[in-house]
Amino acid sequence: MGVTEIQSLAQFKEIINSDKPSVIDFWATWCGPCKMISPIFEKISATPAGEKIGFYKVDVDAQEEITQEVGVKAMPTFAFFKNGEKIDTVVGADPGKLQSTISKYDV
Repeated sequence: MGVTEIQSLAQFKEIINSDKPSVIDFWATWCGPCKMISPIFEKISATPAGEKIGFYKVDVDAQEEITQEVGVKAMPTFAFFKNGEKIDTVVGADPGKLQSTISKYDV
């Protein structure tokens, strides 16, 4: 399915309030670890997990309102949402931890 960039707070709220789980990559253009894990996140989104989970990204500098609402303090942060609730978080560029957390919701 691929990764969709979130462009507004309204779009963010619509996505997180869905009953379909979503994972959002909070990243920054200047963040080295973000650049390292981004292709891995893209690759996971192209697997069958991408059919069951929505994959999104938020540029923390372009979307400060969303970043503050979620309480992101470090990049990259992967925040998982379902029905308007944050259900999980992975902080840092740890491909193994990201994959195992995605697998919990890929059902």
